Amino acid sequence: MKSIIMGLVIFCSIVVLFISGCEKDPPVKPGLNEKLKFNYSEYQLTLKNRLNDDKFSVFLKDSSFQYLDTLKDFYFARNFQPVFIKSFEQKDFIFLLLSVLKKADEHGLNPEQYYCSLIKQEFFSAIIDTINNPDKYIQLANSELFACYGILKYAYHMRYGVVNPTKIFLETYYLPVVDSSKRDLFEPLRQANILQYLQDIQPKNENYIKLQKALKHFNAYKNLEWKVIPVPDKKIEPGDKNSSHQLITNRLITLGSLDTSKVIIKDYSVYDSLLLNPVKKFQQLHGLKDDGVIGKSTIEKLNIAPEEYINKIKINLERFRWNNYTDTSIYIVVNIPDFRLYVIENKKELFSIKVCTGKRRAANYDKRFEVFKKTKRLNDKPDDWETPCVYSEISNLILNPTWIVPNSIIREEILAGIKKDSSYLDKKNFKVYRNGVEINHNEINLKELSLEYVPYKIVQDPGVGNALGKIKFMFKNPFGIYLHDTPSKAPFTYSNRAVSHGCIRVEKPIQLAEYILRNHPKWNIDYLKIEIGQKVEDKTKVAEYKQKRSALRKNASFGETTEITLEKKIPLFVDYYTAWVDNNGEINFRDDVYRQDKILMNYLFPEKISK
Repeated sequence: MKSIIMGLVIFCSIVVLFISGCEKDPPVKPGLNEKLKFNYSEYQLTLKNRLNDDKFSVFLKDSSFQYLDTLKDFYFARNFQPVFIKSFEQKDFIFLLLSVLKKADEHGLNPEQYYCSLIKQEFFSAIIDTINNPDKYIQLANSELFACYGILKYAYHMRYGVVNPTKIFLETYYLPVVDSSKRDLFEPLRQANILQYLQDIQPKNENYIKLQKALKHFNAYKNLEWKVIPVPDKKIEPGDKNSSHQLITNRLITLGSLDTSKVIIKDYSVYDSLLLNPVKKFQQLHGLKDDGVIGKSTIEKLNIAPEEYINKIKINLERFRWNNYTDTSIYIVVNIPDFRLYVIENKKELFSIKVCTGKRRAANYDKRFEVFKKTKRLNDKPDDWETPCVYSEISNLILNPTWIVPNSIIREEILAGIKKDSSYLDKKNFKVYRNGVEINHNEINLKELSLEYVPYKIVQDPGVGNALGKIKFMFKNPFGIYLHDTPSKAPFTYSNRAVSHGCIRVEKPIQLAEYILRNHPKWNIDYLKIEIGQKVEDKTKVAEYKQKRSALRKNASFGETTEITLEKKIPLFVDYYTAWVDNNGEINFRDDVYRQDKILMNYLFPEKISK
């Protein structure tokens, strides 16, 4: 008997579920839906018509987010059932959704690109307190579609960035980015709690969060009067008097480089010692030579308008959305605009070293390259020495390296050197080979050095004056670049150190090598120093190395040159940031050395470019 009763209960349950599943109109709570006589079927049909209405599609067409056709397919697959706006009684949801989307400005993004005003306008137009609104279902459908498309776009920007750098910087961006094509674009629309989902996908990178706070800080300057400080006729040094002294002091206070709770300026006419350290701090945070001397460069930085600071922060927030280093406990990062290499362990900076990077392209590079593509003449080809953004791993060190001169440098520099001085190759310790055979320097046909495919191989032997110095740090990349020592130390004193042919020159290669070899089973920094001819104070290390040298160099020696293979490779990121917050909580700004900020401006803020 019990089994019969249970069977009837199960049968009735199935019937109820079946009937419920066949209902076209889901049950609604009494209230606004009842008052406006909500009809789910009519709304569903309206939603279908709106998606297929070309005039409405114009509102959703967006060159930066081309997924409208896919959205149509998504709704078709669900028989045009709404995702979020399912009735007139969802005012609370609308307010909560808008509260999330409107915070896009905290990410340096314009909330209106996520249809905030249109979502609000259409939904509240639909629930006007009258039953005589003939467009209420159209307006409700509009709010649903604006909400869905806005959510998709917002989620995409948070997860992948507004733009894909590999599509913009085609030839120079080789850092890893998340491949959005392999992800479920409509994942946001499948969430049980979309509001929680939108909160959860906010970037968690510490660098990103700190830069967001900096954005908020600089937004406070928007409406401040920003008087232009005149450039002095001569540089201002401590003890000098200058009529702009108070303007400079006030600007340093505003920007946070001068703390008036710790330093009280009594005399605004004299540049005294109390102002020296704040000036140095400001110079350091802007990548200038921090000597405390106030010249043209320092005044130009002090005159940077708040909007320019804000735009630079927004651009770099976008860069931090592209990738994240936090999954890597130990890595090295080179920041090109900063001209500095950082060693990071467990998110903490251990030390940094000055570097030199590639020269920037000429301002007319693009036009000249278009000419070259047509003529194919080398004389029309513009120089391109910019250091690319890459990810790789430092795998080995080369001690006492030889330098095989690239054809581009042979054409651009070696040829000019020989024409200027016939003994140039001898003085620079170069050897010349043709078909694998060394030839005398006087056998070179200078005309052949200007060809695209130079028939000579020019090699600089190890030793004093070698362009690569005593150490090369090797990592695989499609550009043939590497980190290396250099005999040219003067550029490390420059503020702008974009002086190389693309490789990265390291000011203190021994310091970097010591870190890299810290856990090496065979080599240590003393052995390395001895191998490259540097003095080692501990004589026992010298004797020890002499005994081990043959074994250490076995299968890794090429004359004077020695290779050290690392058992554990070290991740290396060569990246490009012009604004970031350092470990001391200070916001740093750098010049846009390769004009990449300018390119991103066109994509992120097209409305500002058109003004």
